[in-house]
Amino acid sequence: MIGRFQLSDSLKLIKNIKRTGTIVPSSKELINRLLSSIDFSEARCIVELGPGNGCVTQTILQRMHKDCQLICLELDNDFAKQLQTLDDPRLHVYNACASSIRPILEEFDIDEVDHIVSSLPLALIKDEVVQDILKTVGSNLKEGGRFLQYQYTLANYRDVKPFFKDVKLRFTWRNMPPAFVYECVK
Repeated sequence: MIGRFQLSDSLKLIKNIKRTGTIVPSSKELINRLLSSIDFSEARCIVELGPGNGCVTQTILQRMHKDCQLICLELDNDFAKQLQTLDDPRLHVYNACASSIRPILEEFDIDEVDHIVSSLPLALIKDEVVQDILKTVGSNLKEGGRFLQYQYTLANYRDVKPFFKDVKLRFTWRNMPPAFVYECVK
């Protein structure tokens, strides 16, 4: 299992801040807020975008059903390798872009997923790529499924609204920096 926060994690985050959008892993409070709307007893497929060092990943694995699959898409090679050391047969790590969800789901013969959890720094990603990611997310979620995204700004709040029938905004002070959580229902 990946250990708790380590200095090396922050150094990787700082080195790649334009891709990670942060310099410290998510707090337990942010993770709890992000995952609070998931019914883990019912979910059978969850996709995580931009899992980084795996702090959210580990919590998902602890909570999810024994028959659930967690598919993680991480662009950073080092983080993807770190995630692959987690010893859990339900975890599938891909060193891939978030917009490549569909071909990966086809490998598992999965039409739609229950939830997509994202730590992607949307505000730092080009607008057209954000639109591609949101379109891909929306087209691969089952009806009533949730896209759960946290951000440090509201810069992309309007971007998510056209893709989902309901978007709720939550906030937590107990993170460094404080964060917004988007709960988007298809």
